[in-house]
Amino acid sequence: MVVPRKLLNVTVPSYFMCPISLDLMRDPVTLCTGMTYDRSSIEKWLDDGNLTCPATMQLLDSTSLIPNHTLRRLIQEWCVSNRSNGVERIPTPKLPAQPEEVKAMLEDLKSGINVHDTVKRLRSLARESEKNKRCASDAGAVHVLINLLTVPNAEWPASLNYSADRDWVELTEDVLATIVVLSNSESSRGSVVAGTKQLACICWFLRRGSIESKVNAAVVLESLASNSELKSALSEMEGVIESLVGLLREKFYPRAVRASLKCLLALCATTRKNRIRAVEAGGVAALVELLPEAEGRGMLERALKILEFLSSCAEGREAISDHALAIPMLVKLILRASEAAIEHAVVILWMTECSKRTKQKAIELLKHLRDIWSQYPCSPGNKALSRIAPF
Repeated sequence: MVVPRKLLNVTVPSYFMCPISLDLMRDPVTLCTGMTYDRSSIEKWLDDGNLTCPATMQLLDSTSLIPNHTLRRLIQEWCVSNRSNGVERIPTPKLPAQPEEVKAMLEDLKSGINVHDTVKRLRSLARESEKNKRCASDAGAVHVLINLLTVPNAEWPASLNYSADRDWVELTEDVLATIVVLSNSESSRGSVVAGTKQLACICWFLRRGSIESKVNAAVVLESLASNSELKSALSEMEGVIESLVGLLREKFYPRAVRASLKCLLALCATTRKNRIRAVEAGGVAALVELLPEAEGRGMLERALKILEFLSSCAEGREAISDHALAIPMLVKLILRASEAAIEHAVVILWMTECSKRTKQKAIELLKHLRDIWSQYPCSPGNKALSRIAPF
């Protein structure tokens, strides 16, 4: 069934390879049909709704997966014997988390029993596999963790003393990091809900935490911003938009920039007030300077979409016009970017203040381009043109 493939200068025995992925198995497990697969491959097969054995196509009486310890030890011994050829030994896999184990951990968190260590254990468990993430998310871990985001005392944040409240700071940083790990799971998306105190706590770390804490806070806030009520409350929090704009300048931390873009996009899409705050915080300059270094299509398109939102207010258009690199950068993108990026760039240029004579010339040029672009395979399409000039 499986054609042996070469790994460097070594032929991998066919019975060491997964019938689904055709790769060397790291965690072999056996189905009720007697066929053995790599755990990650067969779990994905079953999670997709398949109820048959991939190799025999027999209907499964059970979806239980039995670890094949004998085969795993043989694979490990083979890896060791071929180490001189560049083959690395496969570590012994850990058993997946059991729902009862996760529920017990969450009960400890609710009861205040050994909270910090339990949060660390939960995050470590979730990082081991996607199945563990789903197990924790399905058990309601995100909701329990959000409720742990409390303030240290009634006078907080004015009374915060880093040395005295260090335990609280470290615990909250670990809680945020764990929420971020779990928020990547499909089953947890849209389930992040917080109250006013939790929002205030997250926003404090966005403003004053370490760079890692700021990133985690931004990721959690982006999840919260999908809720219209929470988005409104978040917009009223002091320093949120200003701190997000500051994260855009952390060019050595791409994860920080991505988290900030997602959160800013959600907030700037709501009200004009948020857009003005972003402009006043230096958002236009930060976004324009980010464009040449934007990593990947998604980051570029989000940055341009935010700029498009900012250009919808007079303050934003003035800031774009005043920035020396803004117009040249946008024109350059029109020639080289994706269709969505081109659309955003064209709309920004159109909305930026210029004379009526210049706009009229632009309309005539766009009409001419629309007529001839369709004749060429490099055509960016007429979507962007029709948005600004429905002629």
